[in-house]
Amino acid sequence: MSAPLFNGGGADHAVGDPNYGHRSAWGLVTALTLVNVIAQVDRFAMTLLITPMQRDLGLNDTQMGLIGGLVTGVFFAAAGLPLARLADQVNRKYLIVISLVGWSLMTMASGLAIGFWTLCLARLLLSVGEASLGPAANSMISNVFPSNRLSQPLSVFAAAGSLGNAVASGLVALLLAFAAWAPDLLTFGDAPMAPWRIVMLGLGLAGVVPLVGMLLVREPARPVDDARPGFKAFVAHLRPRWKAYAPCYLGYAFFVLPFVALAFWVPTAFERTHGMSTTTSGVWLGLGYLVAGTPGTLVGGWLAQRWLAAGRTDGNLRVLFLATCVALPAAALSQIVGNPTVGLGFVWVGMFSAAMGLGPVTAAIQALTPVPYRAQAAAVLYLLIYIVAFMGIPLAGAITDGVFHDPKRIGHALAVLAVAFGLLASWVILRGLRPHRMGLAEREAALRQG
Repeated sequence: MSAPLFNGGGADHAVGDPNYGHRSAWGLVTALTLVNVIAQVDRFAMTLLITPMQRDLGLNDTQMGLIGGLVTGVFFAAAGLPLARLADQVNRKYLIVISLVGWSLMTMASGLAIGFWTLCLARLLLSVGEASLGPAANSMISNVFPSNRLSQPLSVFAAAGSLGNAVASGLVALLLAFAAWAPDLLTFGDAPMAPWRIVMLGLGLAGVVPLVGMLLVREPARPVDDARPGFKAFVAHLRPRWKAYAPCYLGYAFFVLPFVALAFWVPTAFERTHGMSTTTSGVWLGLGYLVAGTPGTLVGGWLAQRWLAAGRTDGNLRVLFLATCVALPAAALSQIVGNPTVGLGFVWVGMFSAAMGLGPVTAAIQALTPVPYRAQAAAVLYLLIYIVAFMGIPLAGAITDGVFHDPKRIGHALAVLAVAFGLLASWVILRGLRPHRMGLAEREAALRQG
């Protein structure tokens, strides 16, 4: 076995499982990343199927945006904190396994929807199942890596967002080809099953792959002195330090809002504006997530680690600010240029720079937070992403329907969101750099005294 990762060096550097060697620690990260990939696949695939789903289920942009954004966000948020508290109390490995099985079944149920409410219920339950993954995974990874080495493993875990979108694009194309090859293999009612329904069923079955990986890993031992306090105790910790947490929580939520909307609506926007089929745009987006998004996530973790090693304690937030300055102008330009190839190029630039932020901001939150609260601290981030950031999906639909009154101008609605929330995110992050550094200094002092 490799040497243990934890060999002293401060209280926060010896809180994990002392028998979890380097190889097994990265094996855990790999297994959790695979689960995160399939979670992203199940979320993103619907964005490539909006047109046929709207046609068959009779849904407009506002209704589709509500299902993809508001419903998903509200119920993810409602389930996130209780599940994070549960993750601080029970075996996190089996919590993730049960959740994975549940949301895979709900992906399949999405393919059996017959209207707004049935699709809404399936996506609601899917989001509840996925709500446990982020907090539990962050807590597990934080148990096997010291806080000064968290940026890279958490960035690898975060890379599943881009990788999952790429995998989704490939799987959707593959399953659509299968549906075209065997149109009478499955039926729904008295007619052959629509291709998008077959895609949803196939994606649900794909959950078996990460399930096997999770069953092979070991639950890390928790710190012996882990009191596992309730959420009120975490709020008591958070309240006097809110300025240190604000750029992580609110800055990232505002930053990612336009990109959540972009990820959901871009295939439809390119179809309406440029006449590009959602299958074609999906393939290009999937390739972009693979060659731009995934490297962007890893570069973000590497850059944060370099700045931290150079003594810049706010290195994680500096990466987030840099990403904001590049990603959101690129997102806006991708929707207003007349050439679809140039537009996709700007989307790729946005993917790369947007992906840089999640690993470092997650590491920044974990570094600020005592061990017993870490799953709950991660849950608050995901709560804000799903409440604040996922509002971008229905906002874009509502701006298109209610302001522009033209479905073809969905791209302009996305550009408006990118500019407005890009400016807001930049301001919040800049204002929060100094309080964040002070919070980290306080945490370091507490560790030395402990």
